[in-house]
Amino acid sequence: MVPLLLLLLPGGLVACVALTGYGFGRLGRPGAERADGGGRLRGSAALVGAAAVAVYVWGLLHVAGAVLAAEDGGTDSAPIRPCRTPGWQEWARDPGITGYTVSYLPVRFVCETGDGGRYATGHVPRYVNPAFFCLAVAAVALAGTAALDTERRTRRRQAV
Repeated sequence: MVPLLLLLLPGGLVACVALTGYGFGRLGRPGAERADGGGRLRGSAALVGAAAVAVYVWGLLHVAGAVLAAEDGGTDSAPIRPCRTPGWQEWARDPGITGYTVSYLPVRFVCETGDGGRYATGHVPRYVNPAFFCLAVAAVALAGTAALDTERRTRRRQAV
């Protein structure tokens, strides 16, 4: 699961730059709205999608930092440092903190205990998952509206 971070981080950055370029390119065309009714909607959808990807990558960066801290061995590495949240002494007693997992949706770093329990740490800021969800829904809604507008304009042209 952790090697997926190595793909998602650079891929997310590339997607963010590509969506931003497409969005500003669509919005910056003079007269594009008259020629193509969905141009502004597509550009807006791309920019909102880029913001959603940026927030997601921001959360992944926090998870990657926690993973790096967890994999850093040596003195003072048991239990793993990212799992030392308030109250960690209760979980570390018996049977102890045994490992961790990474959750990608929602983005979070999860510590596992020896008795099968799990708890999420606070390494990912609390706003990341709600902001990503809201921005993703808004981007999909804008893209859907652009598609419906284009279809409506095409039918109107064919009827004439």
